Amino acid sequence: MKMKASFLLLSCLFLSLQVIGQRQIRGTVTSPDGETLVGATVLVKGTTTGSVTDFDGTYTLEVPEGAEVLVFSFTGFTTKEIALTASDVIDAVLEESIAELDEVVVTALGVSREKKALGYSVTEVNGDDLNVARETNALNAL
Repeated sequence: MKMKASFLLLSCLFLSLQVIGQRQIRGTVTSPDGETLVGATVLVKGTTTGSVTDFDGTYTLEVPEGAEVLVFSFTGFTTKEIALTASDVIDAVLEESIAELDEVVVTALGVSREKKALGYSVTEVNGDDLNVARETNALNAL
């Protein structure tokens, strides 16, 4: 009995020490037009501590003591760094990225390659070409 009580006391002490050096930050990640970004990543810079925004674009993150910067990122948007302040609410507005993605060619079985990396000829078919041919089978349209 005495052993269980001392184990419980040590466990509570250990957990309280873990919580003392952290604070909880929350906020919302949006685009410039005010649309919330679902699945945006929020990381504490220099650590692996992070979170992902939910369906409302909100996040909650336990930030360790000594952390200074949060890094916000989302596909198609530029990465943004925001310094931590005394406030526990940090909202971020991510700007759209103007960088374009490279061309990708899908080969057999869903394997993706760049057009230059293929050792064989590639035929490019646009949606307009398929509409003009009026074929029900895409292979016949080629």
